[in-house]
Amino acid sequence: MTTLHENSAETVTPARVVVLGVVAFATLAVLSLVWWTFSPVLGRIYAVLRLIESASLWRFTGWGRYFTGMPAGEPFAYVSIYKSSVAFGLVTALLTALVGYFAWRKRSRHHIEALITLPRLGFGREEIGSRFMPADRVMRVPDKDQEAFQVQAGVPNTFKGVRDLLDARAVETELDAIPWHLAGALFLTIDAVAPLTDRKARDTVLKAVRAAADRHAANPLADQPVTLLPTLYGALLQAITERNGREDAPLRQVHEVLEQKEGLAAAVSALAAAALAMQRIHFPDYAWLRHVDPNLQSAITAY
Repeated sequence: MTTLHENSAETVTPARVVVLGVVAFATLAVLSLVWWTFSPVLGRIYAVLRLIESASLWRFTGWGRYFTGMPAGEPFAYVSIYKSSVAFGLVTALLTALVGYFAWRKRSRHHIEALITLPRLGFGREEIGSRFMPADRVMRVPDKDQEAFQVQAGVPNTFKGVRDLLDARAVETELDAIPWHLAGALFLTIDAVAPLTDRKARDTVLKAVRAAADRHAANPLADQPVTLLPTLYGALLQAITERNGREDAPLRQVHEVLEQKEGLAAAVSALAAAALAMQRIHFPDYAWLRHVDPNLQSAITAY
């Protein structure tokens, strides 16, 4: 990759190198002179810093005993400050190298420049699927399964013919004809308008439909678990018929929608609009629909 802008590299002249070398040696000479002159005081400070740095373990080394055992006011050997620092210098160098290695490893594998670099084989379907995400989640090719869901988009609302939607037995007989994704969406929108007192039901339905949608996205012809429909139908039956702990007005509003709409998709859309007006709609709850029925998801999220 080429950078957006390039700065010309500054040339280093021999004179500058010589000046820097002289400054470095002069600095070392001054520090050595300071140590030679004030080592009785600086040695004590140095020993305290090493003890703190090593959690007092330094006192058990040879140089630790040397610095901590020196009588007060006595000068320390000139080379002591250098030789005693070798071990700490090596440990620090190793730690610095280790940190540098992990930084380089992360930079070479996870940096944006490494991720967007053109692969060796180009951006083919297999390459995209292996490096990023399954291609069928980015763009679905029309197939028989997709055509089937277009037909199911017009699933009739069988609840319209039920005389009393509080009658659990009557409602239960109408559940078998509902596709699993419509049963899940219908439960979520009903629960948003007239929340159930049992909040575990919502969590159970969300977990079930998300897992089913992931399975469908990976293989539209794959069979769903035998427990999926009983779980969704049981929760939907509870959402339509249960009155305990629920307000009458929202539940009556739900029943009016189910009694008036011709199709289940239209009922879901109307309930979603009502839930949004109550500020009870949570759009992430319906993200799983994009793998199964994107038209229904659009109808919910378009408000």
